[in-house]
Amino acid sequence: MANHLIRDLRTIAKGLPEDPAQWPHIPCPTCHRGGLTPIAESLVLEESETSKSWRQHDDWEPDWISGGFHCLLRCRIKDCDVTRVVGRMDLTPDYDEFGRWYGQYKKRLTPEIFSPPLPLIESRDVCTEKVGERIDAAAKVIWIDPSSAANRLRSAAEALMDDQGIPRKGIDTRGSSRPISLHERINNWKAVKPDYTEPAELLLAVKWIGNVGSHDDRLRLADVLDGVEILDHLLTFVYDTTKDEIKKRAAEITARKGIPANRVHRGN
Repeated sequence: MANHLIRDLRTIAKGLPEDPAQWPHIPCPTCHRGGLTPIAESLVLEESETSKSWRQHDDWEPDWISGGFHCLLRCRIKDCDVTRVVGRMDLTPDYDEFGRWYGQYKKRLTPEIFSPPLPLIESRDVCTEKVGERIDAAAKVIWIDPSSAANRLRSAAEALMDDQGIPRKGIDTRGSSRPISLHERINNWKAVKPDYTEPAELLLAVKWIGNVGSHDDRLRLADVLDGVEILDHLLTFVYDTTKDEIKKRAAEITARKGIPANRVHRGN
């Protein structure tokens, strides 16, 4: 099943055009169902003082221009909270559809903070609160600090192992208590619950992304969104019972040969 939320997040990650009427679908943090519409008159673009000073340089080019932007966004559902976005502004060459450049530039807006944070996963309502809290923590920083967000996704993986009853500590060869690594816990999960082999394999990828985020800042936003998508998929596998409920309902309908349940005992 297509994950429309992650598709929206990937589009936003590519940057926003200067014209708010052309902004992509931005999911509402309040209802998670509606889309946010920019309040055009609230959009402010500001060139930084440093950028202005560079204009005196002999080699100055328009793509040296940089600064920031902020804007208010409102959901089509009137009871939802207003969302604020803050980020960077710079100029980039404006290529045509064939990759040709005719000396024109366009402003690119790169979001760094959404307040309230945008939702990251479609499975948020079905996963446990401990897991969800860590994903919410990632949502707060993912746009400005992807590596930090990756570390929080790794923490969500640890919380998932806790929920699945996979111990954090074991006994070493000397009989002393020892911590069990997340990698080992995931392998133990597969061994104890073979039905979860598929999500366990997916969780290893989330762990590796989190490991990189814990030790350096080389992760791109796109890398972390890969981890978000994988985590969302496996959490749906683990927690969403919709598929089982539909199978059960279909079996009941088949057993009745389509006759409504309230008429079965009437001899029809």
